[in-house]
Amino acid sequence: MGNKVNKTSKGLFVLPEESREGYLIGTRCSNCNTVTFPRWVVCPDCLRDDTMEEIPLSRKGKLYSFSVNRVAPEGFEAPYITGRVELPEKIRIFSVITGCEPVDDALQIGMDMELVFEPLRKDEKGNDLVGYKFKPLRNN
Repeated sequence: MGNKVNKTSKGLFVLPEESREGYLIGTRCSNCNTVTFPRWVVCPDCLRDDTMEEIPLSRKGKLYSFSVNRVAPEGFEAPYITGRVELPEKIRIFSVITGCEPVDDALQIGMDMELVFEPLRKDEKGNDLVGYKFKPLRNN
């Protein structure tokens, strides 16, 4: 995933297409190699403002932490799981976790996770609002 992202991209991610998988958009500092998500204009480590280049982030990582949430904000349903997934780029992504029951023993710290794009909720017109999530990789 060492390719650069189109400089005119917007948002947090690129959705999957027929020809390629979707990915999260991060930035890497060309001066000190610090990687960030979401994108940063100024490097948080070396504080340079002319060195951050957009990059596609890895689609797979390891579960760093998680929580079963039993209360949900408006528009969402409880219970659901959120967690942090550590990517090979050494950053931790906060995400909803899908693909398992929202119970305390459904996941284990360190398990392999994979990026997916799914509806998060519906808008006021009933359209799906798609976002990124991570799910456990069961067959690895």
